[in-house]
Amino acid sequence: MASIRKRVKKDGSSSFMVVWRDSKVRKQQGITVESESEAETLKRLLDAIGQSFEIAQQALLDNRAVIPTVGEVIQEHKDLLVRPSRGTVKTYQTMLDLHVQKVIGHVPVDKLDYRMIAYWVKSMMAKGQ
Repeated sequence: MASIRKRVKKDGSSSFMVVWRDSKVRKQQGITVESESEAETLKRLLDAIGQSFEIAQQALLDNRAVIPTVGEVIQEHKDLLVRPSRGTVKTYQTMLDLHVQKVIGHVPVDKLDYRMIAYWVKSMMAKGQ
C-alpha cells in the first residue's frame, strides 16, 4: 500500500513524497510531487493497480492529454502574443471574459460545432455587439 510523506523545504514550501513497494523489483520506491492532490491521485492509482509505477505513470499521462476548452485556447493565444501593448492585452482579456467565457468558454475545442457558434453569435447580437 502506498503512503504519502509531507516534506517541508528550506523556503517553507511543501512537497509530497509518494512511497510504495514496487511489485516487480520488490523494493521501496518513491517519487516527490509538488501538490498534495497530485500525491493523493498517484497514491490511489498505485493502490488500485497493484503498486505498478509504469501503469500509474501511463494513466497519469493519458489523463493529462485533456482537450483544452475554447476559453483556454483563447487565453493561451493572448498569453503567447509577441510584444503586445498593455491595451491589447486588456482588451483581449475583457473580450474573453465578457463575450466568450460565459457562453462557449467551457466547451472543449473538439466539441465546438456550428450550432454552438450560431448560439454564440446570437448571444452577441442580443447584447448589441
